[in-house]
Amino acid sequence: MNIEQTNNNNGSQVDLNGNKVTEVAPADRKPESIKSDKFPRVQSPSSINTFKQCPRKYYFHYIEKLASFPSIHLIRGKLTHSILEDFFDVNVEHLTKDNFMFDSRVVLTELFKKHWEANRNEMETLKLTPAELKFYKDETFYMVMTWHKRFVHEVAEQMKTKNFKEAFNYHTPIREEEYRSETKGVRGFIDAIYEFEKEVNGEIIKDIQVIDYKTSKRAKMSPDYKLQLAIYAMLYEEKHGFLPTKVGIDFLKFDEPHLCLDVDRKLVEFAQKEVAMIHEKTVSKEKLDYPKRITALCRWHSGQCDFYDLCKDDD
Repeated sequence: MNIEQTNNNNGSQVDLNGNKVTEVAPADRKPESIKSDKFPRVQSPSSINTFKQCPRKYYFHYIEKLASFPSIHLIRGKLTHSILEDFFDVNVEHLTKDNFMFDSRVVLTELFKKHWEANRNEMETLKLTPAELKFYKDETFYMVMTWHKRFVHEVAEQMKTKNFKEAFNYHTPIREEEYRSETKGVRGFIDAIYEFEKEVNGEIIKDIQVIDYKTSKRAKMSPDYKLQLAIYAMLYEEKHGFLPTKVGIDFLKFDEPHLCLDVDRKLVEFAQKEVAMIHEKTVSKEKLDYPKRITALCRWHSGQCDFYDLCKDDD
């Protein structure tokens, strides 16, 4: 799971007042000392996009290993992914084609309550007002239910030719898989991998779709998202020996299907180029080799970059 920081035009998270907020992959909140024999550190879509946004921010987060501050967007991103991951681990033996639409919604609702409560203590440290907390809770529940509506529709479509269990299993993805390349020094956590089948010229072939969940305000394929998906395609090919058919984003807030990119050699070469670039430009451990990039993402009227106070008086 990777939740990248983007700008507002690219579908980023915003707060109640419509202001940009930083999205950081949960795995990157407390950077680990991950190294390989060939590279000083193993990169990720988050680290590459952070460098492109601001090299100085990359320095603080990935070289000094300073953690990001918690935020409601990080917390609910984490719990939403956990809900969707746990949903497929629930015993579905009692579900049938007649009751699964209602009963699976009950299951998902209970999982939402469980994970929201499990994260309540951390949310209380954010000092949100009751109205703000209710807004984010309602919005997050809406995202989960929007995903459920699409899911039951897809299962119902499969039940035209399959029994319920076959249809349910067909739409059960491989979940939260870490993919890591030792040769390229990059890793990523893929939220969902769907192993579909399709008929082409009378032949049944695999239709592999690699999907990442996003809680973004807009359903738009940003450059950050494209890079993340390109890296996932590259990692998938290295591990399995063939390319996935598509890579895409499931924008949980929207009814529309996944927004996908067709995978071809050009997309993989784009990922390879970006990964090589980040290794080349992050060899140094000297702060001055990572210049500030002053933009609207440094500070806005309701917040600021996690490292703003460290950065503002530098050089």
